[in-house]
Amino acid sequence: MLVPRTPHQPDRPAWDCLACGEPWPCAPGKVELAEQGAVHRRSLRLYLESCAIDMIDDRADGHRASGRDDGIYDRILGWFDASPRASAGRATRRAA
Repeated sequence: MLVPRTPHQPDRPAWDCLACGEPWPCAPGKVELAEQGAVHRRSLRLYLESCAIDMIDDRADGHRASGRDDGIYDRILGWFDASPRASAGRATRRAA
């Protein structure tokens, strides 16, 4: 599994970035995660999915995370799924 090497990590249970205080994943965090996950996209996807599950668990335990309650997918995984490389991979699989 991917172990991100970046100071832009989530601060649980609020899910704000430890480095810049923005809702995690912040813009610099997304760039660094994408760079590290360029070769191992599946590992990055699994990492992000586990973060989404952790955020859901934190909210279920009564913790208020920054951001909308209904936007967990968009916030944690939406940027990854919308990336050009992800879109190109889906188009290639459909054409095969």
